[in-house]
Amino acid sequence: MTTPQAETLIDALNTTFGRHKGHRASHAKGLQVHGRFLPAMPAGEVSVPYLQTEHPVTARFSIGGGKPGISDKSPTVRGIGLRIGTGESSWALALISAPVFFANSAEQFRAFLAARQPDPDLGGPNPERVKAFNEANPNTLPHQQYLASTAPCQSYTAERYHSGHAYGFDGAQTIVGRLVMEPEQGRQGLSEADMASTPDDFLTDALEASLAQQPARWTLKIIVANDADQVGDPTEPWDGAHDEIVLGTIEITDLALEDPHEVFDPAAMPKGVHAPRDAVFGLRSMAYAVSYARRQS
Repeated sequence: MTTPQAETLIDALNTTFGRHKGHRASHAKGLQVHGRFLPAMPAGEVSVPYLQTEHPVTARFSIGGGKPGISDKSPTVRGIGLRIGTGESSWALALISAPVFFANSAEQFRAFLAARQPDPDLGGPNPERVKAFNEANPNTLPHQQYLASTAPCQSYTAERYHSGHAYGFDGAQTIVGRLVMEPEQGRQGLSEADMASTPDDFLTDALEASLAQQPARWTLKIIVANDADQVGDPTEPWDGAHDEIVLGTIEITDLALEDPHEVFDPAAMPKGVHAPRDAVFGLRSMAYAVSYARRQS
């Protein structure tokens, strides 16, 4: 079951990037991997029983946008769809390399993409339309500024991934926080020389070479909201000091065959985790269903 609103969101992606049979409407270019989750078992800070034991992990690294042939050096987000565990009790997450999102509502999502649809006379987005959108929607600028000022990653394993959404977590008292996957080797971007010499398709080879040497690891942690943080707006940067709670380690061990039926829909959460209260999170499940149906047809 889908909704008209979900259809219009995928329509906006398809209009901007094209519709490519067999590919996702967003994050079309990517590859699947396997690994495991190793719990840190925080002492009473949060109470999420599911995360107290080791689980297998299925994940998909990707590049933002709906073009399967996009360059690996493109100035857009890198993403990871992550499933901790298997079956109905698993927890799926969709994380991106930018700390914040580009829209905080369905209307803004569609308008952001509409401003960037190719102009037939220009062969690309119309800069005046983009400028007009940005001026009317200043909350979207932190996402754009982050991408403009941050070099693309050297490898999927050298990228930091953010939830953007602020989840609720049970504990001695309920806390609210954003999730971050912090790479063991630190975040590493391409240099200017790398940008000039590296081919457009390098991330899969870089990942395969890295995993042949050793597993890739990230610390999965909660960045706990402070009193000044806007927890209901995923476009809002969080400033100042924040407590952090380590949930465990995500360890990726090997590449896997792409499963055309895999959907990393974060609508289902384990006991002790509560859905983000923002207007974007609630759009995901139905939009994913539309995207899935279209790539199967």
